[in-house]
Amino acid sequence: MRVAYQGIPGAFSEAAALALLPPGELAAHDTFAEVFASLEGRKVEAAVVPVENSEAGAVADVYDLLTRHRAVTIVAEAMLRVRHHLLGVPGSRPENVRAARSHPQALAQVEAYLRERSIRPVVSFDTAGAAAEVAELGDPSIAAVASARAAERYGLVVLERSIETAPDNMTRFFVLAPNGDRSVRERIPAALRSGPAKTSLAYVTLNVPGALVRSLQPFATAGIQLTKIESRPSRAAPWDYVFYLDFAGDPAVSPATEALALMRTCCDWVHLLGTYPAATTVIEPS
Repeated sequence: MRVAYQGIPGAFSEAAALALLPPGELAAHDTFAEVFASLEGRKVEAAVVPVENSEAGAVADVYDLLTRHRAVTIVAEAMLRVRHHLLGVPGSRPENVRAARSHPQALAQVEAYLRERSIRPVVSFDTAGAAAEVAELGDPSIAAVASARAAERYGLVVLERSIETAPDNMTRFFVLAPNGDRSVRERIPAALRSGPAKTSLAYVTLNVPGALVRSLQPFATAGIQLTKIESRPSRAAPWDYVFYLDFAGDPAVSPATEALALMRTCCDWVHLLGTYPAATTVIEPS
């Protein structure tokens, strides 16, 4: 099975993919758009993408792509412990670092550490990509924020360990598959797909007063737990929004079936992104 992820070897997405779909053949891509296109075009059989971090919030690009690629569905989720390290070329010292490169999400997760030491954040397309750039530059004043795996792969040394602001820093990942493909979920280790049913959906409300409240009320009435709600610009028109919602349950089972039916009466459209086992354990990458 070929599994797509965004980044290069040593990235946290690679670690998530290795844990979720062993021993798949991994296909690295520069952007999330390329990951989705590769999956929808059947160049790969599955994809693993980050959707939100406990400290830095949602990965906006992924949520936007989920609504645009209707032939793709979520089949699993996972929580990955993320430990960021300050990496430098051999011979460099933490006190001499003036700039640190990494993905914007990673930089947000170590913002306090960088600010306290007056280290300038520099955006790269990927954490492991930043490590490769630092190794190529060979400048002891420029570091990368990435994993220990990235340090080992690109010949860097760990200058400071676990510099993330929150000690329980985690990133949530989705496993994606083409619609109707049940084989991907079956390849995930049983311990990572043993949780209760959970559903993600996207929707746009009707343009009438109270529509957003009315879209949520059926879940409260049915006693269904909502685990996430977020809005993103729809790009259809200025100040027009798409809402993303996660709830505990399966839309094919009562009372979620009835709640969704009521929800649709005040929505322009509702798109089910996937029903999958909720993550119940945290992956500790090697």
